[in-house]
Amino acid sequence: MKNWNETFRSLNVGLPDDVERLKAAGYYQEAIERIDAYLAEDWTVTQNSPRSQGAEPVGEELPQNPTPHGVEALRDAMLAQREMMRRIPAEYCYTEDEAVARMQGLVRDFTREEFRLLVKEGRVDWRFVEGEKHYLDRFAETLLATHADLAARQIDPPAPGTSAREFRNRQHEQMERDSQASARITLKTSVGMSDEAFAAALAEAKAEGRNSVHVRAWLPIPAACLSQSEIELLDCTEPPARIADENAPQRTVFWEADLTENRRFGVEYRYRTTAVYTDPMDIRPDAQQPTFDTGEEAPHIVFTPYLRALAHQLTDGITDPAEKAKRIYDYVTLNVRYHYQPAYFVQECLPDQCARNRRGDCGIMALTFITLCRLVGIPAQWQSGLSVSLTGVGCHDWAMFYIAPKGWMYADCSFGASMARQGDEKMRRHYFGSLDTGRMVANRVFEAPFDPPMTGFRSDPYDNQSGECEVDGVGLYGDALDTRKELVNYELL
Repeated sequence: MKNWNETFRSLNVGLPDDVERLKAAGYYQEAIERIDAYLAEDWTVTQNSPRSQGAEPVGEELPQNPTPHGVEALRDAMLAQREMMRRIPAEYCYTEDEAVARMQGLVRDFTREEFRLLVKEGRVDWRFVEGEKHYLDRFAETLLATHADLAARQIDPPAPGTSAREFRNRQHEQMERDSQASARITLKTSVGMSDEAFAAALAEAKAEGRNSVHVRAWLPIPAACLSQSEIELLDCTEPPARIADENAPQRTVFWEADLTENRRFGVEYRYRTTAVYTDPMDIRPDAQQPTFDTGEEAPHIVFTPYLRALAHQLTDGITDPAEKAKRIYDYVTLNVRYHYQPAYFVQECLPDQCARNRRGDCGIMALTFITLCRLVGIPAQWQSGLSVSLTGVGCHDWAMFYIAPKGWMYADCSFGASMARQGDEKMRRHYFGSLDTGRMVANRVFEAPFDPPMTGFRSDPYDNQSGECEVDGVGLYGDALDTRKELVNYELL
């Protein structure tokens, strides 16, 4: 059975010119139709043979075409791009009128002219959809989170809560004093399909003569790593079919069932997390540094001409790997604005886009740091899972980098950029080398398969922070996929 997520490894192959132009203009349906035509094409008939001229061959037998169905890498790229284009319109769902109306419902005295200025300044993400500008579904959340004036003018501002910044500053002081800090965290998570999606899937199954839908579900759980220990699975909604090894690159608990009624799959777990304080600039690096984790990993960790030029500019003349890593961290945290992003599924070459457009979310900032580090010979890896605070749980990504003799250290460029916006240089520096105790690490490889693999298109083929669900071989995404996270206990040790 074909694993559709593997098609993304060919994403950088690109598209035929006519499809590329249609996609750029936002004519997604026409582009999809052209892809379908390309996938159905028989090159033996359409290319250089008598049949391509409408004539039957005569005389000698025709030579065998070595690529009768085209280049496999291009076919895979088109399969991935076709699914991307099916999803893009749901990500960019607001017209200008709708976007302005949404902001006017959130911010006092907001005007269309103000909106257009924000677009011109690059503060609002947009794409063409069927030839018309459409704006990202979470553009308003980005503006309120990163634009102080708009946040101050909110019609219904959020109630003040415990200051995460104060908590992290206190933890930084403890880590400086004691070299580390620890916590024991208990979380409860679940995944399932919406009632509407289940009803539609069951109706389709019954039309095919079946009385149930076959559901496969995966939830991320803590993996064994430098910062996590004492991992316990406390409870599951039902016995899982598989619990991945604690060293799995993307660790999950997995269920499989035939359902006649909709139900969720959930797990409660507890683990100990330890954050060690490290200042990379205090390290005396070895003369010889390792070369593992310094290569490209398509389609996103790739050394494009733009990234090569940027890496050279940032590190030219510098020999100390810690200073190189800091220059890269400074570039990302001081230049890249935080923006909520469309699903990674619909995006291409994330680090190159981030470096060019100077905007991204936590994962895109992390990938940019990783790619630039690898470009200059510094081993770098991905980590992701959850960010946990005393008030809640959210998805989060960050990076690791390696300098001998110290070993692996951390770079949380998203938190560092947030500290830069707040003018907190001490905490911006903290997240170059160190993290905090509010983490759950489930993933240590970007674009790794599950155990067992999910063969239908995932909601996110690269990362797994909230869980995935496959129904009768088709992966769920958007409103059809219902994921939940709940903090049960956060005990500082």
